[in-house]
Amino acid sequence: MSILSVNFLFFLLLLTIIYYIVPDKVKPFVILSGNIYFYLQFDLRYSLFLLFSILTVFFGAIFIEHAKTQKIRKTILGVILSVNIALLFFVKFVPYILTKAQIFFTYDPSGIIDNIIVPVGIAFYTLQLSGYLIDVYRSKYHTERNFLKFSAFSTFFPLMLQGPISRYDQLSEQVYNKSKRKDIYRNYTYGAQLMLWGFFKKLIIADRVALLVNEVFNNFTTYSGFIVIIAVLFYTIQIYTDFSGCVDICRGAAKLFGIDVIENFNQPYFSKSIQDFWRRWHIALSSWFRDYLYIPLGGNRKGIVRKYINILIVFFVSGLWHGVGIHYIVWGIMQGVFQITGALTLPFKEKLSAKMKIDRSKGFALLLQYLATFVLINLSWLVFRANGIKAAIKMFGSIFTFAPITAPLPALTVPDLIIIGIALILMFVVSYFKEKGYCIRDTIAKAYLPVRWLIFLSGFAVILIFGIYGPGYSDASFIYMNF
Repeated sequence: MSILSVNFLFFLLLLTIIYYIVPDKVKPFVILSGNIYFYLQFDLRYSLFLLFSILTVFFGAIFIEHAKTQKIRKTILGVILSVNIALLFFVKFVPYILTKAQIFFTYDPSGIIDNIIVPVGIAFYTLQLSGYLIDVYRSKYHTERNFLKFSAFSTFFPLMLQGPISRYDQLSEQVYNKSKRKDIYRNYTYGAQLMLWGFFKKLIIADRVALLVNEVFNNFTTYSGFIVIIAVLFYTIQIYTDFSGCVDICRGAAKLFGIDVIENFNQPYFSKSIQDFWRRWHIALSSWFRDYLYIPLGGNRKGIVRKYINILIVFFVSGLWHGVGIHYIVWGIMQGVFQITGALTLPFKEKLSAKMKIDRSKGFALLLQYLATFVLINLSWLVFRANGIKAAIKMFGSIFTFAPITAPLPALTVPDLIIIGIALILMFVVSYFKEKGYCIRDTIAKAYLPVRWLIFLSGFAVILIFGIYGPGYSDASFIYMNF
């Protein structure tokens, strides 16, 4: 069931009505029932993978809490984590490895490859459950003994497709605790606003710029120069509006139940450095790698060289998590190298600025930091989106082939470009106010009732009129569903 479908909206509306009608003690099980129904709308076999992960982590946590020695606790943790992470890497990488190794087989392995399924959301729920198990091992909280309650946390349907990856102590308390859900009207209005904003970013911006992005990246030998630059820039827009749009829809759906999910993006393209970017982009994943990989590796506690090695390891693993192919690994290593280079050159830049009496925190110097970071981000997204590392190198080289433009931008009409321009201006204004700490949803909530409903209905109408639909359109094609 796509979260952009009418079926999903009816399902969500019906589930929330039931949720607010039933007694408080039944509410978590209403959510669990919704979780099960939602996930079963995909391939039934996906549920077997999810159930396996839930069972192993649930009982593994209980065994860890009852283990008599630290050695036994560590062994149980290692076995459960290894099994679940190995399962994730098996379904993601074995088909790729078999495809690349076909020349070594005396038979066609395509039959085996076709029978290997990749369950929806496995990359997200594996990390979420692993984080819970590690926290139990660290004695951060006691294990959940009620399997149904634990399952309600593990399978919370708005987060199953693309996260955000939530922590047990942040999400479970809200799933189990009913005292925070008295203001139904506020839950519905705030949730609906957030969902509308997500639909706006996904259907009007992301899926419209994707028309040009897919044309150029899938036919990269045909285009060069300015067209490639525009395609890369549009992909930078697409991946943000697609991913953050989906997360906004999911967070809005959770808010309908009175559940606040962590914000996964904090105006990432307003970053002053790559390190700053990763504090703002995919915050749930960045914090997960920080807490469960970077810090256990030693973080910055074992010297500067070890710190930089740990950064490279984290981003290498991040590249593996994001996708299958050498270019994802290269993309991850690029992020680490950018961060390390920025850290190594920072003292020089600060000394030079002091000598020239330049304040790096404002004015033209600050603008240069924004622009330099944005250029590096675009370069890394080129590698990320390209159809392999060879294609990425070819496209990067073609940027410098400035052929004359003799035709309009491919796959987009003039009205499309006008809509994109207006939508980006609106998104920039909203992001700017949010960066300054101004909450637009609170402002809307304080407006007169007719004004509020005019805004809601206008937003709904704009999405219906200007969203990308029609032949060839797939409303399930969220970018991060592939990871």
